Amino acid sequence: MNISIAMTTYNGAAHLREQLESLAAQDLLPTELVIGDDGSTDDTLTIIEDFAKTAPFAVHIHRNATRLGYRLNFLATANRCGSELISFCDQDDIWLPQNLFRIAACFEDPEVLLAFHNSKIVDARRHPVSPFYAVPWPAVSPRLTLSPWLFSYGFTQTFRASLLPATPLFGKTQDYAHPGEAAGHDLFFFFLAASLGSVCYIHDTLTEYRVHAGSTFGAGKRTQPGFLDRWRYRLEDRSEIYENFAEVAAGNSELLSHLSCLQTLTPALRGRAAEAAMAWRDLASLYNDRAKLCAASFAGRAAAFLRLHGRGAYGETSFWTFGHKAMVKDLALGMLMAPLVKRFGRAASRGDPACRRGRNVLASGSPVS
Repeated sequence: MNISIAMTTYNGAAHLREQLESLAAQDLLPTELVIGDDGSTDDTLTIIEDFAKTAPFAVHIHRNATRLGYRLNFLATANRCGSELISFCDQDDIWLPQNLFRIAACFEDPEVLLAFHNSKIVDARRHPVSPFYAVPWPAVSPRLTLSPWLFSYGFTQTFRASLLPATPLFGKTQDYAHPGEAAGHDLFFFFLAASLGSVCYIHDTLTEYRVHAGSTFGAGKRTQPGFLDRWRYRLEDRSEIYENFAEVAAGNSELLSHLSCLQTLTPALRGRAAEAAMAWRDLASLYNDRAKLCAASFAGRAAAFLRLHGRGAYGETSFWTFGHKAMVKDLALGMLMAPLVKRFGRAASRGDPACRRGRNVLASGSPVS
């Protein structure tokens, strides 16, 4: 199974040589390295051109006429790749030699559309900081069995090229954690893969994620929230957050509906897109009701709670479920105490760890609730 590496660069001369050398040292060599440079003014292009002369695989360099930004640059670069599998690659990390070999094995399962792996966070001098993922994910997650808001970071991702026909719809995406912004390229492909097929995870460390002053996104040592943090989360006013989740879920449903009609997508993926569109549409409805639990009149809050309960939103058999603890929270802090929480509660954080999948409804053949 052939693999293309899609790397984007921008003034990455400080650490680029080490990364390129780690790609050349892979146990399973890629078919090609496709690079999209976003207007570097340092020695980035010179380093790449020197590497290309002796690289054990083809190196294709594209210089963007205008700055695209990291999202669009990664999408454009991925679309220039010609292999069955595409691995995203940052300019300043280090790949361990077994990276591509281990990742390729995940795709022996034809249902797997995306695979990702654990990484070690290191500083600019490669001193270890912490693991990227401290807690293992499931090894394989069938379609629509993950929480809707989970995603993996691009530098760990490899995906099937069969997802590329969806990229013209990228403009319809929204980043649920940053209202008003488009989703990241990594969130986009994870969303597609988790909605249309299986996602594979390798908990072993296969890359070193370098954090330094020039990183687009940094990462520090990850800690579990403390007792006070957990209670502060419970007392947040989340009306606007739930409204945002409802909007994003509705947008995802619309995007998947478009995908279900996209002739460049395989018939099997089009059918799955239609099913996933229904699931995301129903999720939007659930979050609309959760928003009403935080902001409507008492009668409106009571009606919203009864609708959520009646649809099994707090149980274990509905498609996406918030769980029993969320029911207690919605009843106490929503239906009964919403005006006080709205007046005195702290500003809400992003994310909703309560929303998770129940049983695999689509896989069992039961209708989406």
